[in-house]
Amino acid sequence: MPADIVTIASEVLAGHTVEGNFATLVRVLAREGIAVVRHTVVPDDRGAIAEALREALARVPLVVTTGGLGATPDDLTRGVVAALLDRKLTLREPLLAQVRAKYLSRGIQPPPAAEVLALLPSGARALENRLGLAPGFHLEAGGRHLFALPGVPEEMEAMLLDAVVPALREARLAAPWLERTLRLVGVPETTLAALVDPLLPPGVQAAYLPHAGRLDLRLGASAGPAGEAALRSIEERLEERLGAALYACGETTLEAAVLARLRERGLTLAVAESLTGGLLGGAITRVAGASEVFRGGVVAYANEAKQKLLGVPASALAVHGAVSAETARAMASGARRALNASVAVSTTGIAGPGGGTPRKPVGLVYCGLAAPRSTFSYRFQLGGSRAMIQDRSVTLALHVLWLFLLERLGDLAAHADAGGVGEGRG
Repeated sequence: MPADIVTIASEVLAGHTVEGNFATLVRVLAREGIAVVRHTVVPDDRGAIAEALREALARVPLVVTTGGLGATPDDLTRGVVAALLDRKLTLREPLLAQVRAKYLSRGIQPPPAAEVLALLPSGARALENRLGLAPGFHLEAGGRHLFALPGVPEEMEAMLLDAVVPALREARLAAPWLERTLRLVGVPETTLAALVDPLLPPGVQAAYLPHAGRLDLRLGASAGPAGEAALRSIEERLEERLGAALYACGETTLEAAVLARLRERGLTLAVAESLTGGLLGGAITRVAGASEVFRGGVVAYANEAKQKLLGVPASALAVHGAVSAETARAMASGARRALNASVAVSTTGIAGPGGGTPRKPVGLVYCGLAAPRSTFSYRFQLGGSRAMIQDRSVTLALHVLWLFLLERLGDLAAHADAGGVGEGRG
């Protein structure tokens, strides 16, 4: 079934906000056999919203909107939908009671504008917003279905999964589509495609989704025994061929996979960060249950901080510099010692856009690893913007940890600093 998505947000068109809902909507709807054929972004303007919705409802049987459901004057979705479909806006008293209760639970006295959140077009079914204040709604008219969802990404996704997907299935609009997501690190997209494409039978689709140095392979097929068997066969054959590069199947992140393996082995972890500035520790602590194995992290940006907090020798900094194999190893050893962890990983490098030299160009990154009997360091040369280099450095540090936990550090031989691998320091 085809569908349109209409994003209602002046701030997106002004460049102040990045649209954060489209990818989630497409992914979830695809699992239900619904193909998004058009995405329209319109400002918070009655005429623009009405025109976009009128055109979408004339073309496709399913339209999903995001945004414009708040209680401020620029939140126009309810009123525009009501006028377009010749419905009255009616106050739902039970819905108003729920909205007021949410305000009070947050220690806020409900403002008069809260009543706006309980106004819905007649005939519309309210969709609960368990993470926010503004409810959404579902309206059917002339065989067309319109779902209006909030613009806040977390609220939108929760409502999509809690209310929209069940409603689509109840209305028999969904034709479930099976998906498998294989998550990889350290494999180029072209290398993976060369492995996967010969394995794809008719009716099975593959998508390659690189991000921050990682690569997701999404396989899809029609729901049913044949599709299930085809996906299982491909997945099993790829697991054999990809080895340590395949860190998870499903929604598991690399950081979650690393933490799970640390937990299995009874190990604890510490991090020392320079160029990543806390991004590595932040990625780790976003995983629920991280506290079971993560001891903590030290962000030591300045050389003085590296010396005082991590015990990096002044001689290493003077002779080799902050961006060096020696400093990376010393940082990891210092974090392991300071935080009493089983293993520690470090990041130091030149994120740019300035600061590079012919000998140490922008994008040069060292990852250090301190284990109970050895210290290691690995040298990488990255490209891209400052943010891209920092994000990819987080992936590199996690990849080093992953391979260490699998006893596969030899896979990184091309990146190893020969003078520091397995010297038994620390």
